[in-house]
Amino acid sequence: MKKNKYGISAIIGTVIALTIVFAIIIPLFLYMQSLQSLFMQEANRRLQYELERLNEKLEVYTTICGGWGTSEIEVCVVIFNPGILSVAVPAIYVESYRYGLVREDANLLIVPGERKTIALEKIAFNPHVDDTIRVKLITLRGNTFISKNILSHRQLPYTLAVVVKNMTVGYRYVVKAEVIGEEGNRYGCISRDIEQVCEVQATHEFIPQTFTDRDGIIVFMVAPGNYTTSYQIYDFDANEVTQIETKQIEIEIFDDIVVRFDVTHSVPPLTPIPLRVYSLLPNNTVIILESGTMTIRIPYMISLGNQSEPLREITIEICPTGTRGLQPGTDVISKKITRIVPGESILDYYEITVTDDAEPQEPEKYGGIIEYQVKILDAKGEYTSIEYSGEDLERSIAQGSIQICRLYQISQDTGDPEQPTLTYYQLVCESPEE
Repeated sequence: MKKNKYGISAIIGTVIALTIVFAIIIPLFLYMQSLQSLFMQEANRRLQYELERLNEKLEVYTTICGGWGTSEIEVCVVIFNPGILSVAVPAIYVESYRYGLVREDANLLIVPGERKTIALEKIAFNPHVDDTIRVKLITLRGNTFISKNILSHRQLPYTLAVVVKNMTVGYRYVVKAEVIGEEGNRYGCISRDIEQVCEVQATHEFIPQTFTDRDGIIVFMVAPGNYTTSYQIYDFDANEVTQIETKQIEIEIFDDIVVRFDVTHSVPPLTPIPLRVYSLLPNNTVIILESGTMTIRIPYMISLGNQSEPLREITIEICPTGTRGLQPGTDVISKKITRIVPGESILDYYEITVTDDAEPQEPEKYGGIIEYQVKILDAKGEYTSIEYSGEDLERSIAQGSIQICRLYQISQDTGDPEQPTLTYYQLVCESPEE
């Protein structure tokens, strides 16, 4: 049988074609797939880098951790990582108006939730230059973080307001704010005003003068840090009142903050209560009686000292206590003062009507003496509701006397034909014997 050569050639050609496909096209396809895979890996890596860069977070604060009370202070940077990624910081840059840009190598790795305090070089502030300092960080991912505050020699960045409520008259309240922390991890600074070099602590006194002056507020200037605020109570003899419980609060300051103390405490009533009465007429005042009957006004004053609570329902009794040579026409009267506050004075007057019982032909009996009394009977405390009587008051009685005189006309014969009679007046203040 004769073989077909053309059939064998077709098979050989097919084999050769398949060999070319497997030897060239498939490796080329695999190479293209490898390139695609490398491209996607690089794209994913770049995308992950950008996502990490966007999610990188740091909170940076500039503060003081040494050299308190001097112009050469040690500047620190407080770094907190609130994010979910670790942050690498190769260097720290300090920007100063006086020194320019200062670089310090750091090589820091700050893990999520970590806070670090890094001490930098000492900065000598020039008192005549309002120098300002801030810190800048540049991470390995290329992010830049600048401190949230600027540190200045003349003005610290934040304020600590301490409010003291319900103080009591008669006591002195000393408020104290102080930087705290372990050695090497102590940072912060506090001052009372922009001209003062900041210190590790500052105090302020409150001395309430009246019962309306029961609340006070003091504002300290502070740098970022950890502080305690407290108060102590002293009496007017500068003795610390230890039987009253005081309070101390620890606070961390990275912004403006307000602390409130309620210092309400019970105190014994003042003894005596500083309620006073005064007669505004000098004792033995001389008054000329113009006719047989005359009404005399006696002014008086009621005052309440500063170291007291307001008083209500003050009862005043006014009466003549004795007369000689006169007939008083006024009985005992009572008056009410609704309310008096510490430091207030109330002026009023009392009228006494007197009649001279001497006859005109008896000039030696003209005039007389009248004695009077202004007395505070009782009062009631507005806050404590304590009822005070006369013996509880500092000056509950004011007494005085008035000399009543009359002018006596005397006519005398001169024997001169041109002016036969000389008339003159004599002030008669004689009072009859008892």
